[in-house]
Amino acid sequence: MGIAITFRHMDSTEALKGYVHDKLERAQKLLRAPLEAHVTLFPERHAFVAEMHIQASGRVYQAQHQSDDMYKSIDFVVDKVVHQISKAHDAAARNKKGAEKAADVAARSTGQIIPAEPKEG
Repeated sequence: MGIAITFRHMDSTEALKGYVHDKLERAQKLLRAPLEAHVTLFPERHAFVAEMHIQASGRVYQAQHQSDDMYKSIDFVVDKVVHQISKAHDAAARNKKGAEKAADVAARSTGQIIPAEPKEG
């Protein structure tokens, strides 16, 4: 898990770095491959902005959020990315449902008899 944190127009603090790492562990739990993340934190007028760009398993997830508190911005941007990851995971699972089982393919290639299973309909 590689995380790069960029602070623009503000001082970097260990507290913010640790908070981002803790929150990204939540996103990593949903992914099978290690994630590569780039997080940019900066103030803009009277708000704090958090931008996140994550790459994992050939997919890219991006989000941005601004609020009156940097920690709140980080929370919301991580929530947005986690939602994107779970949505992509659900879509991938939904597309696999009609596939043939690997055990059936292996049994057919070795010439074994496959017991018939009733199909749900």
